[in-house]
Amino acid sequence: MTQQPLEAILFDMDSTLCRYRLSVAEVIDRALDELGLVADEIGSPDQLADDYNVAWWTAEDTLRLPTDELRRRAWTALLSQRGLDDEPLARRIADTYSKVRKETGLELFEGVRPFLGELRSQYRTGILTNGPSDMQWSKLRDLGLVDAVDAVVVAGDLGIFKPDPRPFRQLLEALDAKPEVALFVGDSYEHDIVGARGVGMKTAWITHPDDAPEVDDSPDFVMARATDLREVLL
Repeated sequence: MTQQPLEAILFDMDSTLCRYRLSVAEVIDRALDELGLVADEIGSPDQLADDYNVAWWTAEDTLRLPTDELRRRAWTALLSQRGLDDEPLARRIADTYSKVRKETGLELFEGVRPFLGELRSQYRTGILTNGPSDMQWSKLRDLGLVDAVDAVVVAGDLGIFKPDPRPFRQLLEALDAKPEVALFVGDSYEHDIVGARGVGMKTAWITHPDDAPEVDDSPDFVMARATDLREVLL
């Protein structure tokens, strides 16, 4: 059977199209420094970053809450794990973290904007991103991505995460595209590649240096940058 040509290209956002200028650990280190707190008293920035990411992503059932509130809950949990039941301190750290994150911001990877424009002239294009609604829509607007593609789905609006199939299906429906003629591009094997494969899409995995080199269900494409797909698609 002849393979159907691609009609739609869908992207993850964070670490696929853009990146924060500072890592989680760097933001934590700066926030604690602004508050005059010694990081080693509650853990190193790297340790805190690992635990913060776990606390953040296990808040799936509260995705519709504002980002600032989710951060306060995450820091309350982190301090409690360390025997510090101090909600006012957790709020101060969370709010300072939010301030530092906003001040330092994020940026598109080099070449992403023109690449999206080139793709849009030949394919239907969309973005599906995990995360709280207010935070992700703010990123999309700040980066000028809302109008750079044909459709956007934010998982926080639905209260569910990739790899759940529902947000993938919603974006496909918004683009009026069948999964067999769509390619999903993302950096998370668990969220992006597994999720997109689960609804029958082709996949392109954007790898990082610490990614496992071998996976059970190989993506159709593996590359270091989303813009590397130009040679394949254009």
